[in-house]
Amino acid sequence: MNIARRYLAAVIGAAMLTGCTTISENEYKNAQAIIGGSPAIKRSVITGCIARQAARPLVERKSESTIMNASLASFPTTFCNRLWNAFAKGRITYADYQDLSSSTADHSKVIKIMQGR
Repeated sequence: MNIARRYLAAVIGAAMLTGCTTISENEYKNAQAIIGGSPAIKRSVITGCIARQAARPLVERKSESTIMNASLASFPTTFCNRLWNAFAKGRITYADYQDLSSSTADHSKVIKIMQGR
C-alpha cells in the first residue's frame, strides 16, 4: 500500500543517517535505541517530520488524514507523533520496514498504528 510505504519512508529517512538507500537490521535497531532513549533527539526528529508533512501536497494530506482519523489541521503533528512514538517503542519493527517495500505484504499493522490503535 502506497500510504503505508510513505509512513515507513519517514521512519527510514531519519534512520538513514549514513545516506544509504537501505539500512541493515542493526542500523535500524540502533536508530530505535537512540530515538527511544533520547527525548531531545526524538523531539528534534518529530519537529523535522512535522515540517516535512505540512509541506506535502494538500491532496495527499487530506487522504492520509482521513485514513488516520485526524483533522487536516492536526495531521502533521498527529502523523509524526504516532509514527515516531511507535518507532521508538519498537511497535514498528525491522520486519515491518522490510515488508513495506512489497506491494503484496500485509501493511495493516502500520495502518492501525497510524490510526492510533
